[in-house]
Amino acid sequence: MQAKKLDATTEELLNPSSRHWAKVAPDVISLEGTPVQLQPSRYIRAKWSDRPTGTVRALTVRPAHNGRQLFFHLEWRDETPNRTHSGPSFPDAAGILFPVNGDAPLQTMGSPKAPVSAWYWRADDEAPHHIVATGLGTVTETPGGRLLARSSWDNGVWRVVVGRSLRSPQSAGTVGFRPGRPMKVAFAVWEGSQGERGGIKAFSNGWHSLMLEQ
Repeated sequence: MQAKKLDATTEELLNPSSRHWAKVAPDVISLEGTPVQLQPSRYIRAKWSDRPTGTVRALTVRPAHNGRQLFFHLEWRDETPNRTHSGPSFPDAAGILFPVNGDAPLQTMGSPKAPVSAWYWRADDEAPHHIVATGLGTVTETPGGRLLARSSWDNGVWRVVVGRSLRSPQSAGTVGFRPGRPMKVAFAVWEGSQGERGGIKAFSNGWHSLMLEQ
């Protein structure tokens, strides 16, 4: 996967419908449901024991940078946009995941020695969050370097852009980016209409190689 270098402003790249995104080759990422038996909560394991997880099975990703900031354009099918918590439904959400060091295990959202850094967007809060996990049920929010996001839903499709400065902020669990240096990335999507939240989600079960174009 290559993050194409574009001559574009922050505002242009934050726009999910910007003409610049047509210049970026899409990668279609296969997703699968998280294993219910690994969930730390006995209640969650019992509640989801006979229900499928991971409603969204494909995510289209377009990464790009402008020499200052890195952005990910995410696109997936969703017939019903969920922007609030109502009864059994929760807000739709998406995450972009990075290993802080080494090969952090994705199924368990990292480990104490190999944390996972995540850019987390949720439909009820346009301001994205930077979170660090050292295993299931261990999510901690950190400053994370002023993440930016913009989203739109139209005709059964979510389009979400999340971005951040290439430079690593002085904050625990964050990662830096440099053109020409390979790194790893993974993705997750929560389908709120199906009650997905927390550890119940669709995710790419494996790290993908990411290279920023020089």
